[in-house]
Amino acid sequence: MIPVIQSLIDATSAGAVYALAALGIGLVFGVLRLANFANGEIITGAGYALVLLWPLSWPLALAASVLVAIGLSLLMDLAVFRWMRSQSPAALLIASFGVSILLQRAFEGIFGVNVRSGAVAPALTKSVNVGGLRLSLLAIVAIVLAALLLLAVHLFLTRSRMGLQVQAAAADFREARILGIRSGAVIAVTLGMSGLLAAAVAFVLTAQSGSVNPSFGVQVTVFGLIGAVIGGLNRIGGALVGGFAVGFSLSLFTTWLPAGLGDFRVAFVYLLVIIVLVIVPNGIFAGRTAKERA
Repeated sequence: MIPVIQSLIDATSAGAVYALAALGIGLVFGVLRLANFANGEIITGAGYALVLLWPLSWPLALAASVLVAIGLSLLMDLAVFRWMRSQSPAALLIASFGVSILLQRAFEGIFGVNVRSGAVAPALTKSVNVGGLRLSLLAIVAIVLAALLLLAVHLFLTRSRMGLQVQAAAADFREARILGIRSGAVIAVTLGMSGLLAAAVAFVLTAQSGSVNPSFGVQVTVFGLIGAVIGGLNRIGGALVGGFAVGFSLSLFTTWLPAGLGDFRVAFVYLLVIIVLVIVPNGIFAGRTAKERA
């Protein structure tokens, strides 16, 4: 029984990280209809800030990672996406691929192609034993951090004036603009929130691995994007649940699959995604309407 509970705890920790990634992607898609593949490079930029600055000062590293993530998110919009507001989601997705590749080459030019290593929050690598269960401090922090951020996002979206405007824009951007909602402020706040969530993902991942390379954030973004799609990209809550489900499933496959099938864990996740999308092509929690951005 203990191995099962242990694997569920580990899966919950993994699911929490992917839920944060998917929530950031879902927030941006809800307002801008942009499935931002370059979210991975936002995570990478924040990861570099953590690894390089943590030995100097951890508060500085945390603050820099958040600023880098939010700055990159806003800069992408300023340089590319704001000029494509009227384009289709497919065109925006392709543009985000281009931005992703461009930023990866930029990271290679600045930091080199090799891995940059550094201990980020080394105290969190310890574990405690509770009744035969090995509880990693990092796993606990990941779950608590995700829960706090999700609660903060929920309270912001439901209790603040700007949060309600973001929700209205996510539901129907065109109608929200007609009703007088400040589209520029809503977009900036949404991108800032996605940057903050990307910085949180970068913190957990760099604390786990202690290293960053130019493609550091790609994998978690791909699975976060997949989670957002199966949950329903036009539903913020759906993206969150979908991201958690993908991370949870990936961790369980890693633990439970026999040694000979371990290399196929990602394939099994994709198989589950295919089955879900065959049954509900628009995602489990998707709405029916498509919104126009102008």
